Order: sequence, then structure tokens, then C-alpha cells
Amino acid sequence: MSRSRVALIRCPSYDADLIYHAVERGVELLGGLDRFVRPGEHLLLKPNLLASESPDKAVTTHPSVLAACSRLLQEGGATVSFGDSPGLESPTRAADGAGILEAGEKSGAQFADFSSGRHMDCPEGQRVSGFPIADAVHDCDGLINLPKMKTHQLTRVTGAVKNLFGCIPGKRKALYHVQFQDAMDFSGLLVDLNLRLRPRLHVMDGIVAMEGNGPRSGDPRLMQVLIMSEDPVAVDATF
Repeated sequence: MSRSRVALIRCPSYDADLIYHAVERGVELLGGLDRFVRPGEHLLLKPNLLASESPDKAVTTHPSVLAACSRLLQEGGATVSFGDSPGLESPTRAADGAGILEAGEKSGAQFADFSSGRHMDCPEGQRVSGFPIADAVHDCDGLINLPKMKTHQLTRVTGAVKNLFGCIPGKRKALYHVQFQDAMDFSGLLVDLNLRLRPRLHVMDGIVAMEGNGPRSGDPRLMQVLIMSEDPVAVDATF
């Protein structure tokens, strides 16, 4: 069994040029841009967009990380969209308040509203046989996952694996929390989701992480790193 490759890239701040070159270097270490994008494709960026909190709170993926990834994918010939489904607010309000909406649109990407969705079968699922998935995920050619390095009250950390939970639109997420209250059962649902959606690349924003009472009320912690891999478990294990 081969080991997953992880690129651990030092990035001391959210300076736009520093982040772009850090992401570019990570992609090179993982096999090059051609491995993740082909001209003419429509790729979807999935940040952590928990709520309309300012970027300095370390609650959401930083807008500069999303913009850098958008720029690189467009240079590879893709059209790019971005979005998430927050649990407590509308996608538009959360994206606007977190600075993601402006950064994404300025980068040339299109905001994909995650409010509506449709069923996706998961025939090999261990916890569920299918789930509702946002239309934006159904309609893209490939998914790029942009998690935030944070702690979490239930799952201890919220990283690459858990970030895909936001692909489930609206209030259905709350129902899953009721259905799977045990941390292991809930994590099993996340495994089903990851194996079904299989993002092409995971780029974790750990430049400023969150520790303590995450995922929203913890303390920012300077870590100065991006963690990148095709394997979400390897990203979270490295985290």
C-alpha cells in the first residue's frame, strides 16, 4: 500500500503573492497543475464558510487562500466557482461577511449558491445510502476542498474530512447532527461523504488556525502553514 503524499508549505502571512506562490509550490510538489485541472473544465472551490465572521477571527477559510487557488486553476484553463452551505446563515450573507464573496469574484470566479440541492446515491455507504448534495457540486467537473485548520467540539478537529459536510445544503445538516449524535457515528457519515465526492485536491489554510472552543469560538493561533494533498485523511493526520 503506497503512502499518500502531503505538501507542507510554510507561509508566514496572508499576503496575496506569498499565498499564491505557496499554493503553486504545493501543487508542483504533488505532481503539477496538469494533475488537477484540464482546460475547459468547471472546477468548484469549497471553502470553510461557517458564518459571516471577519477573516481575522480564524473561523473561515481566508479569502486570500481562495483567491490564490482560483487564480491558479484559471491559469490551468478552468472556469472556477466557489461556495459553501453554512448551517446558521444564508450562503450569500456568510460569504459576504467573511470576505469570501468579494475575494472570489475579484479573482474571476463565480459565486455558486449552495441553497438548493438534489439527491446523490451512496451505494457503498456505511452510514447512509445517499444524501442531498448542493446543486453546485452536482454541476461541476471537479471539487477542490479548502478547509480551515480548527478545533471542533464534537469531532475534536475540523479539517479536510469534515469540511465536505458543507456540501449538504441548508437545514439537512442539523438533522444529520440529530441523527448521528455520537462522534464516531457522525464521523462515519463524513467518511461516506468523502468517499462519494472525492475532491481532487485539499488545500488546508493553517496560516492562522483556531484552537480551543472551535469551530467558532476558539482563539486564533499563528501556524504559518498550508497543508496540501489528494488525500483528506493525510491532510488531517498531518494537521
